[in-house]
Amino acid sequence: MARQNFIGLVVSQGKMQKTVKVRVERKVFDKRINKELMKRKDFLVHDEGEITREGDLVRIEATRPLSKWKSFAIAEIIRNKGQQFALFESQAKDDVLKEEMQKTKEFLERREARLGHTDSQLLKDVKFLQSYFGKVNSQGGNEAQANELKQELEKIKERYGVQEFTPNTVKQLIKLDIQGVEEDLIEQKSKIDAMQGKLNDLLQEPSRCIEYLKQRGVESPELLQKNIMKNLVRKHVLKEL
Repeated sequence: MARQNFIGLVVSQGKMQKTVKVRVERKVFDKRINKELMKRKDFLVHDEGEITREGDLVRIEATRPLSKWKSFAIAEIIRNKGQQFALFESQAKDDVLKEEMQKTKEFLERREARLGHTDSQLLKDVKFLQSYFGKVNSQGGNEAQANELKQELEKIKERYGVQEFTPNTVKQLIKLDIQGVEEDLIEQKSKIDAMQGKLNDLLQEPSRCIEYLKQRGVESPELLQKNIMKNLVRKHVLKEL
């Protein structure tokens, strides 16, 4: 006697091992309306090799009851779309991860370049002072080396306007550097506020926007759409920041 066969779609890989849910669509004649209708039914199906994936089109075959709810098993994978999708999803995750790593690397390189340009001298001076006071405390080194260290110390005094050096000078220099950063931030904020005020003033009067853009070499700004004109004005104002 031939075994019962159905063709269906794997819709879920259940929590149970070696078990998937397969959805089967069949035509069923409804006598009440005298028409054929599509009926869906979900089967819990045994997958011995655990090789099917969501989206696979499979043929299932009746078998001896394997549990209270499971009496069908995977007989054939007709189309392995689910496996192809799983592979694509895995590759997409890898591509996204690589892109994020590249962006992170570029960001760190830019930050190191910026910090290296602005803070390298401070870091060198801090390292020198730490080394200098370590040698002074240990009373090591010859006279020529001591004179050379003193000359470098005088240069640092002049550079930072420090009258007397002690082991606490490193802390003072760091405080001075933090103050410098704060001053830079305040200056930048002041420039941004001024730029925002200028931008708002220009945008309130379209005629001033048109004149402003003409002065900066934009041809026929009066023909531009409002949002394009606004973006151009913002671009030129930012250049002047």
